[in-house]
Amino acid sequence: MLKKSQSLFKKAKNYLVGGVNSPLRAFGAVGGNPLLAAEGRGSSIKSIDGKEYLDYVGSYGALILGHAHPKIVSAVKRAIDSGSSFGTTNIKEVELAKEICSAFPSIEKVRLVNSGTEAVMGALKLAKAFTKRKLIIKFKECYHGWSEQSYLEARFNDLESVKKLISKEVAAIIVEPVAGNSGVIPPGEDFLRGLRKICDKNDILLIFDEVITGFRVSFGGAQELYGVKADLTCLGKIIGGGFPIGAFGGKEEIMKLLAPEGPVYQAGTFSGNPASVTAGLETLKALKNKKIYAKLEEKTKILCEGMTCLGDRLKISRVGSMFGFQIDDYPSFFWKMINSGIYFAPSAREANFVSAAHSFEDIEETIRAVRSSNV
Repeated sequence: MLKKSQSLFKKAKNYLVGGVNSPLRAFGAVGGNPLLAAEGRGSSIKSIDGKEYLDYVGSYGALILGHAHPKIVSAVKRAIDSGSSFGTTNIKEVELAKEICSAFPSIEKVRLVNSGTEAVMGALKLAKAFTKRKLIIKFKECYHGWSEQSYLEARFNDLESVKKLISKEVAAIIVEPVAGNSGVIPPGEDFLRGLRKICDKNDILLIFDEVITGFRVSFGGAQELYGVKADLTCLGKIIGGGFPIGAFGGKEEIMKLLAPEGPVYQAGTFSGNPASVTAGLETLKALKNKKIYAKLEEKTKILCEGMTCLGDRLKISRVGSMFGFQIDDYPSFFWKMINSGIYFAPSAREANFVSAAHSFEDIEETIRAVRSSNV
């Protein structure tokens, strides 16, 4: 069925480590050979084999407006016509920084980088410098990129496990406010507020990794949705509109420690590049129409409720337009969906996403495919 994809993947293994540039793309968690994309339009992607799939991966949450949104494509083309990288500040990166600070009241100053991993690295380095402490608490269920960090590990939604790790050497607690790499786990009642109280009591910085939830669960991210402010916030994905980007920001008193204002060095050749910031600006401009979030909520709710017809065999967790599956044999379910023209994340631990480009017809088609899967 995917003969061209299989052939190209075999060739890719001769030159790319494991045939991919990011491990999940190898489909190791579901087995078999991955499909290789040729193009994406709206809510769908097409493989090099010519088959179309309704796409709920959406570049792992980055494409909230869908693939190849006409306004983004047009704006990026114009931006690149004027130059792809300058090695000096351009007006678009200033405008994007302004929009981010406006959307997140906890962010007074921001630094643009090139990925979510870089954003986390910068935030942790800054937190250690500001507090003059060395230890970081994270949660077993949360993912913060691939950089090598030394963490103390607590359990998500378990404040007591956090309290046991508190000491005068802890600089920060970093958390995905919605655990997006463990099947989508919402924060329990008062969990985030509890973290805020623990941090305030012990002079510890609270870092929200909103690489996934930022501009996804609401325009102001999880901080707006749950009413809890972080000291530092990490962003990515949506703020690049499908192009590489990351950002970290927070209180001015913390951020001013960054070079060139302070001693904490951080830099990047392509940080704030015109293509990424232009795509991000166009995306955020569209998302200011709050009707988009209402529609995303409505469509995702219909989808998730429609898929619960399978009862205990398939459980679904959801926050806004992101959702995850709990099922005994996820690989079998995944490939049945692929055969039905539906592309869910190639791991049960990963989140899935509804985009503004998904139509109600797409949602109904997906529900029919799941109901007929006999998982």
